[in-house]
Amino acid sequence: MAAFRNVALLGATGNLGTEILAALNTAGFNVTAIQRKDSKNVATGAAKSIKVDLANASELAEAFKGQDVVVSTVPTPKLVAEKAWIDAAVSAQVKRIVPSEFSTNMEVETSQTLPILKDKLEIRKYVEGLASSGKIEWTSINNGPFLVNFLWLSGWMGPNPKTKTTTLHDGGEKIVCSSTLERIGESVAKVLLPEHAESTKNKSIYVYSAAISEKQMSGIVSKVLGTELKETNVSISSVVKETNDALAKGNTSKIMNFYIPFCFSEEYRGDFRYQAWNQKLGLKEMTNQEVEDLVKGWLSG
Repeated sequence: MAAFRNVALLGATGNLGTEILAALNTAGFNVTAIQRKDSKNVATGAAKSIKVDLANASELAEAFKGQDVVVSTVPTPKLVAEKAWIDAAVSAQVKRIVPSEFSTNMEVETSQTLPILKDKLEIRKYVEGLASSGKIEWTSINNGPFLVNFLWLSGWMGPNPKTKTTTLHDGGEKIVCSSTLERIGESVAKVLLPEHAESTKNKSIYVYSAAISEKQMSGIVSKVLGTELKETNVSISSVVKETNDALAKGNTSKIMNFYIPFCFSEEYRGDFRYQAWNQKLGLKEMTNQEVEDLVKGWLSG
């Protein structure tokens, strides 16, 4: 397989896109940021930036000329919108695409029934169809919930240091594989390197930084703060019922709560260490001390 060199990146200035851009640069790729025409954001580190109408396939195809790979970090992607850049990549003879999955375990049948995965699964099916006809290759990265402070210190899952409380779902003992944004960026770069490009072709690659439970994270926060956290136990079944009831009434405001079973119910296999590519890609799992140091940094910030 010929080595990939030129990478076009959609969403290069977002929280995740910034880390992917940095990792691609470190790995030696030549990165072009593909941005909206009206964007004022600067894609720091990109070799160049091209501003286009992201709904215009012909403009996108022109921007993709000479690119080996297109990576998307567009949040909450939908096929109706993503199809424009995917088809443009095919038209421009791009070799591989990395669609915006960055999710938890999408391979499990139970997960595929969740409303929060509907759009990503439609995109996956479309991309697989293109690959099966030899039009383009794909690789996706799936990383579990982001290992970031605004998720793990919000009290939505686990601890809330501001209120010195913690929410534990079904006791909070279930492990979920979670990834820092830096680890996700590193993983995108790794799968495109010559030594991994063939083995990651047309596959969903699972990676993580730390396998951790709500209770473990709560214990770390409690230790760092030097105080016990008041626990509230919530059943996952009640979360699912409440969310389904809301949807039945046309209320979509609670739909993100489906991430609770997605991460912490056994049948969804949020603990995907058994299928992770960490070892194959040379990615080290964080030690307990490293996780604690990360949390200390969050709290001091």
